[in-house]
Amino acid sequence: MSVGDHDDIRVLLDNWAQALRDKDADAIIACESPSIRAFSLAPPLETIGHDRAGLQAWLDTWEGGLEFEIRNTDLRLGGDIAWCSALARLAGRKIGTGESGLWFRLTVTFAREDGRWKIAHTHESVPFSMEGQPLALFDLKP
Repeated sequence: MSVGDHDDIRVLLDNWAQALRDKDADAIIACESPSIRAFSLAPPLETIGHDRAGLQAWLDTWEGGLEFEIRNTDLRLGGDIAWCSALARLAGRKIGTGESGLWFRLTVTFAREDGRWKIAHTHESVPFSMEGQPLALFDLKP
């Protein structure tokens, strides 16, 4: 682990976030490992590998660019593996439904592959109400 690794991972995370804001499926995928395992807010429970067509179809449901912010990051490194926990905000204008946005919890795992850092795993979640019927809470803010 070196200061350079920390800086390289920060740049990778920034590039990934910018690619999402730009709705650039190829740039998003370029930041990720070919064997990425994703636990996203949307079904299914997990995705392994890239589904460029599915990603582009989701990006195309948004009008204009996306707002995507990552804050409260805690980046930890050890050898060829690193992880970052954070809070993230995704917002924009959904085609046909108008303005939409939410804060969620985000964990990103990085692996050094062929000498370069790549995103190997993402996990997104929202808290849910523990009383009565379990309901996801989408209106929380940091």
